Amino acid sequence: MFMPRCFIGFMLPESIKNEVELMQKEVINFPIICKLVERENLHICLSFLGDVENIENIKEKVDMIAKEQPSFNVSVGGLKAVPNEKYIRVLVLDVEDQTECLKKIQKRISQEIGGDSKPSHITLCRVKDVSNKSFVARKIEELKIRKGGEFIINSIQLIESTLIRSGPIYSVIYESKLMS
Repeated sequence: MFMPRCFIGFMLPESIKNEVELMQKEVINFPIICKLVERENLHICLSFLGDVENIENIKEKVDMIAKEQPSFNVSVGGLKAVPNEKYIRVLVLDVEDQTECLKKIQKRISQEIGGDSKPSHITLCRVKDVSNKSFVARKIEELKIRKGGEFIINSIQLIESTLIRSGPIYSVIYESKLMS
């Protein structure tokens, strides 16, 4: 039986994708070897589910969570290294949420659906090698203070991740609007 590989989150709006691509253009000039996240795959993940059996059950729970939460604004924060600047595996942009609505939604998803939940962020690239760690750490510090655009979160999406040789392809398979 086929089980799709999924996560719960949302794809970024086009205006924010433009900002993220500008930051990616700066990052590729760092002394690193990395794979950038493709424009069409830019997203914020609230919970990685992995292979899922009962999509209908997940859709019902996403609807229930969405009905409890009004739309809210978040903004793009500065650059961060994951897990840290001494051992860089991923470069991300922080997602700033003054209302803490993302945390509330993540907590509800964790309680009702499960999955692997990390602090909200936008992945720029996966890092394979860093040839000058002190230079990269300095650049990250400089870019930590940069703030990006603001956008509205008005839905929760169930997204399928299909792995192919060139990388993942993300498809929104279900969307539930937040209460208005």
